[in-house]
Amino acid sequence: MPPPADSPAEGPGLIEPERPAPTVDLNSLDTVRILRDTGSLHIPDTTDEVGDDSPETQTQDQVSTATTDATPEEDSNRTPVQAGLNILSVISSVLALTLSPFAMIFGYIAVGQIRRAHQRGEALAWISVGFGWLWTIGYVVLGVVLGMTWLQL
Repeated sequence: MPPPADSPAEGPGLIEPERPAPTVDLNSLDTVRILRDTGSLHIPDTTDEVGDDSPETQTQDQVSTATTDATPEEDSNRTPVQAGLNILSVISSVLALTLSPFAMIFGYIAVGQIRRAHQRGEALAWISVGFGWLWTIGYVVLGVVLGMTWLQL
């Protein structure tokens, strides 16, 4: 805190506030290029369709009409292309067939991967999860029964 002024004419000795930096002109940002390069939003490359206009010279109206090719109803009707069979779902099914409770863990991980990557094999992974739970519960019951039998001898 600054020291008080010696006379009332000088004022209370206030400090001048800092002036904020001028704001950035948001029209100069190339948001289409940023979104396309980061992959956060699918934007088709419009440089070929527009002609001689480069992305720097396109107006905001041209960019907004180029990015809204499909209506939201059409976007929701599109189904993502499924990739191949998830290998972890196959591994979890093999573990389920070998009476391993680890099938449950690998099955849950496989379901997460399948949903993120739009792969096939989700039903196989869920079946493995079910068998994994079945084997886990079976081993717990078997352990309790054997434990109780051992304690009664």
